[in-house]
Amino acid sequence: MNFAFGQGSLKNYFPKSVFKADLSAKIDNEIKRQSELLKKEKLTSTEQKELDILLEKYGEVVESMWDIVDGGCSWYCGGGNYEVKSSSSLNSEKGIKYQAKNANDLNYRTAWVEGKPDEGVGEYLEYYFKNNSPRITEIIISNGYMKSETAWKNNNRVKKLKLSVNGKPFGILNLEDSKSDQKFKLGTFGHNKNGTDLILRFEIVEVYKGGKFNDTAITEIYFDGIDVH
Repeated sequence: MNFAFGQGSLKNYFPKSVFKADLSAKIDNEIKRQSELLKKEKLTSTEQKELDILLEKYGEVVESMWDIVDGGCSWYCGGGNYEVKSSSSLNSEKGIKYQAKNANDLNYRTAWVEGKPDEGVGEYLEYYFKNNSPRITEIIISNGYMKSETAWKNNNRVKKLKLSVNGKPFGILNLEDSKSDQKFKLGTFGHNKNGTDLILRFEIVEVYKGGKFNDTAITEIYFDGIDVH
């Protein structure tokens, strides 16, 4: 184990559940077709049967395959973080910016990529929450560059993240090497007794190597919790 970041004495955590999002062309086309049928004023009997099947499969609030959180009410309706920062970010030769906000837009199509010339060990994302924001009970990480199978395989994925809470090391999050959303339940965060904002830092400790690029990507870090409904 690498002790450079002090994780030797920190507790190791593993995902409580793993969800593999289906980002296939078939799903994309079906959701688009559902939206198309919902917009029509009058449906034929055949179209109505088709819509009923799609609604049963996806639900009415789904707007896009790329949406990580559906269009209906969620924990984010009550708050969420107000800022995200990164220690570095990659700017591609094509002018594409893989900024911190890409890991905070609830979209599978975009990703944050660290900007160091190596694999990015020590680089981090930092999320800021107002003290009166709903408390967090779940942290979900969409590991790697998930927009396509090729992008996911070509770039590094995170193997270990060091989580710090309000500047204090909390533990090591151990991620699977799978194109998936990995859910961690680590307790309840937020509503600091001293009234300060909650700050969660996720620091890269170790990676799974990509097949082509030595850049480490995280599609999204998002949250669920209490104090909303």
